[in-house]
Amino acid sequence: MRGIVTYDRRDLRVLRDMGLLPGDERTGAGEAGAPNLPFPLHVFYEIKSVLGRVEPPLPGAHNMISCFGDNRAVEADPGLAAAGPDGLRAVRGTPYFDWDWVCPSEPAYRRWLLELVERAAAADIAGLRLDTVSFPREGFCRCPRCRAAQAASGLGEEDWRAAVIAGFVREALARAGAGRPPAPPSDPGPGSGPRPGPRQGYRDRQEPGRAAGGGSASGAGGIRPAPAGRNGGTPTPSRPLLSLTLYPDPYGDHQFRRFGVDVAQLAPLVDFFVVPIYDLHYSTTYWVESLAWGFRDLLGDTPFVVELYALNVDRKALLKAARVADAYADGILLAYERAPEALAVLEELGPTPARSRLG
Repeated sequence: MRGIVTYDRRDLRVLRDMGLLPGDERTGAGEAGAPNLPFPLHVFYEIKSVLGRVEPPLPGAHNMISCFGDNRAVEADPGLAAAGPDGLRAVRGTPYFDWDWVCPSEPAYRRWLLELVERAAAADIAGLRLDTVSFPREGFCRCPRCRAAQAASGLGEEDWRAAVIAGFVREALARAGAGRPPAPPSDPGPGSGPRPGPRQGYRDRQEPGRAAGGGSASGAGGIRPAPAGRNGGTPTPSRPLLSLTLYPDPYGDHQFRRFGVDVAQLAPLVDFFVVPIYDLHYSTTYWVESLAWGFRDLLGDTPFVVELYALNVDRKALLKAARVADAYADGILLAYERAPEALAVLEELGPTPARSRLG
């Protein structure tokens, strides 16, 4: 996979003019003049940001929704903020947080997010990417609502948090499918059926509330069933591709313990993960390789792409980092560079390696 990530409407106009996005109804742009790229280009556009800005769905693109990061929502209702140890609130100006985090178990806010997912999926989008789909970090959230819900569940704190996040992603997947008419019956073709799932780090877990053998995660490299509506990882026309952003920490059980993200539960639900690995210079790349290889081990046969920061980054350094990450990932996304410059870098990088599991 090769792609551009943007939140700039000027980039959208350029991409339409180049024929890489559907044309604007008012101008008719985008019908011709597409560059002869040696690969399909995936465009990711942020329709809901951590600032709280919300825009209409963008047909033809992967629509990105920052879920539980939302400055505007917390400013309007401070009681929405996730609460942690010693009453620490997950808001800007406190340690660790660059934006405000909404408590992931807040029901009205979750319903609003799911309605946004359904509206986007109904707009003939190429994909749906869920960002900030986690708890803020370890020890969150301990607001009265979360404490009561955890107590009622009978689960320990970490398992309960993972169940909350996995439950939200399942609901989003259902809404994404509901946003489009069902696909006609067809032969699933080769490659359908079970596929290996992700490795589980240093300890095996089964999904909370499920007995062993009931569809929960097996051991490292085990087989897990393909979810409904997917053919070996390729979605049917009934819904867009679903991706989910992971914090760039593949080590041990950190995703689970820090963020409530159990990749063993989530891998069957998504078509691929996105891992942002950002730097302003990329003057060294050994750490890029360590992270990319770490995620390859963590996720096993579940596809993932690496997103690199590209705005005002030296071209040679960016290409070097992209080639290093490309050796382990299933694709490269460039974030926030102007579209023509990003396209030029991707063209020099070349097509996705043949071993990639994403087009």
